[in-house]
Amino acid sequence: MLTTLLKVYSKGGLFEKAKGLLTELEASGFAQDEMPYCILIDGLVKGGKIQEANILFNEMKEKGVKSDGYAFSIMISALHRGGHHQESKQLAKEFESENASYDLVMLNTSLRTYCSTNDMESVMRMLKKMDESNISPDNITFNTLIRYFCNAKVCHLAYKTVEDMHAKGHQLNEELCSHVMVQLGKAGFPSEAFSVYNMLRYSKRTVHKSLHEKVLGILVPAELLKAAYIVVKDNADLISPSSLEKFAKSFMVSGNINLINDVMKALNRSGWRISQDIFGRAIKRYIQKPDKKQLLLCLLDWMIGQGYSVDSSSRNLLLKNAQLFGEKQVIAEILSKQQIASRTIGLRHKK
Repeated sequence: MLTTLLKVYSKGGLFEKAKGLLTELEASGFAQDEMPYCILIDGLVKGGKIQEANILFNEMKEKGVKSDGYAFSIMISALHRGGHHQESKQLAKEFESENASYDLVMLNTSLRTYCSTNDMESVMRMLKKMDESNISPDNITFNTLIRYFCNAKVCHLAYKTVEDMHAKGHQLNEELCSHVMVQLGKAGFPSEAFSVYNMLRYSKRTVHKSLHEKVLGILVPAELLKAAYIVVKDNADLISPSSLEKFAKSFMVSGNINLINDVMKALNRSGWRISQDIFGRAIKRYIQKPDKKQLLLCLLDWMIGQGYSVDSSSRNLLLKNAQLFGEKQVIAEILSKQQIASRTIGLRHKK
């Protein structure tokens, strides 16, 4: 009954009454464990009275009240949130020196304070303790570590943590993982960045459209063009024209030649009009590989149906290499059809 009343006073901000009631509990021998103290300490913390909570916490310790770590957890978190990071860290170390066993709440609390003070050694010690105690990390554990490893610029540890989190079936934090992905790209690990992108894509029904643009900006400069094509094929309508242009230019020059026509169709489906410069790069690439002439003919025929035509430079290059197609007349007819189709579709757009 008195404990229930203590909760009511503490939650209601009636701290003087709560303190008086705690004194009664002590005198009656009902405050031998930490729970009554925790109720008031938690109330004081939530009421913004961190220093008063700390004084009561220290009194509890001086009286030798048995603690399972709950009071420590409340105070470590309160000091951390209040910006008293060194005091929070000191308290975490005090608990660690006096207690052999931890639960997940206390481990997460200690991890947060060690991460906030950039104490890598203590962070690693907590992770070892977690393994030794067979405690499974939760979302809070993983996100705390990912954020810390990112801030500490150890992106490979952040990547491994994301991998572990995904493998254990936890929901990934898109904003945090996007940051990891960008860091990996800047550090020269584009394959790992693409892996994070895929983990995010398959763990969430929808991701922010900017994610596709970000990963494309990593993959194209790294010339991971097959991976970039996968991104474009599924999300071209969510990617800016300038990024599509950069991808298309790179792919026509360095991408898998057997996929060029597929890339053209994917770009066209998105509603993006492919420039004559892009077609010119593809044509030049095909002409350098005579055994791919059938793919070139397929591309030129496809262009007719979509209202595309080549520019004068590509036209001259095709006519100059017409022997690839057997007769010059074949290529001349295709180019003529392109011009007619291009003008017809152009007139429709004007109307």
